[in-house]
Amino acid sequence: MKPVIGIVYCGFIDQKMFVSAPYIEAIDISGGLPVIIPYSPVYDNIASYINLCDGFLFCGGDDITPLLFGEELLTDRGKTDQKTDVFHLNLMRQILHSGLPLLGICRGMQVLNLALGGTIYQDISLRPRKSLNHMQLSGDRSDICHKITLSENSILYNFFGKHLDVNSFHHQCIKDPGRDLRLTGIASDGIVEAIESSSHPFVLGVQWHPECMLGQDQGMQKLFSFFIKKSEQAKTISLL
Repeated sequence: MKPVIGIVYCGFIDQKMFVSAPYIEAIDISGGLPVIIPYSPVYDNIASYINLCDGFLFCGGDDITPLLFGEELLTDRGKTDQKTDVFHLNLMRQILHSGLPLLGICRGMQVLNLALGGTIYQDISLRPRKSLNHMQLSGDRSDICHKITLSENSILYNFFGKHLDVNSFHHQCIKDPGRDLRLTGIASDGIVEAIESSSHPFVLGVQWHPECMLGQDQGMQKLFSFFIKKSEQAKTISLL
């Protein structure tokens, strides 16, 4: 059986939970079995999701409620949903405790950082230095926006080398990294574009959207395939 990848719902639109199609397609064509993890007010269900899945994907979405990381609202950009935020953070923490592979994309990377005690800027304009525009204006989400530099001792370096052109659709960004998180991808303006755990076999967050770039860069496909491979191995290794 293919490894089961839990794709955590992105958010709500008019009382409907949603996951954008490219996330599902990326897991499907990379050899995983995508399963959507919905919001549930029954937090005991989280243990069942962890038993069901071999790995987890946290997607992009709306902003994170500032009070959940100790701040009041400082910007008029974006929107928040505290119900989703609390569920995502609780699920993220329990997945991290389980040791299962985890990939966080855009908002998913920021949720990962917050779950481990890090902080984020509510808006890039609040940084103390000049920043690039990280909310690109192109009509196609696969178009590239800016360059990033990758650490040699990182998962991503194996697929992309030292430099990488990425797309960009975010206005929040990491401020202080969480526990045991290494900053492994940086834009030219200093904004964090990738984080990896130094204490888990595969916990990775990326700020761009590789699911939209599978046809543009072979490294994006290799990244998803490697995530699926690590997920396939995870529970087998834990039983040894």
